[in-house]
Amino acid sequence: MLTELESLAAAQAAGHGHNAATLTPLARAIDLMDRALALNDRTTWAEADDTFHRELVRLGGNSRVIAIVALMQDQVRRARTATLYLRPLPSRSNADHRSVYEAIAHGHAELARDIHRAHRKAAKAMLLALLQQRDLTTL
Repeated sequence: MLTELESLAAAQAAGHGHNAATLTPLARAIDLMDRALALNDRTTWAEADDTFHRELVRLGGNSRVIAIVALMQDQVRRARTATLYLRPLPSRSNADHRSVYEAIAHGHAELARDIHRAHRKAAKAMLLALLQQRDLTTL
């Protein structure tokens, strides 16, 4: 459900024709994630990742989607916290975020949606595999 709601928000954000100024919080989150990865600072990366996803949904402009995603974020955050130091460095995640940003900046709604959907599905598969390997699926 979160995958679809965030992907919808990505498409809506691209359709709104946001300018560079309104996309600045998204760009800053990506830059912070890149710097955090360079320093192997996964805690800062995770905080910036939260910011990216929160800003993505906000830029979509749908108050109901914003409220529903906010309720669901806690479960994702707990799973990520449990696996943050078990997973490989999230370099692909950063590349995905940048691609979503570029699609939004250029007004490519379907592309933004599709990239984000693939990003969320890959992240979900990786997190679930890590949780199952360590018998942590009750989180």
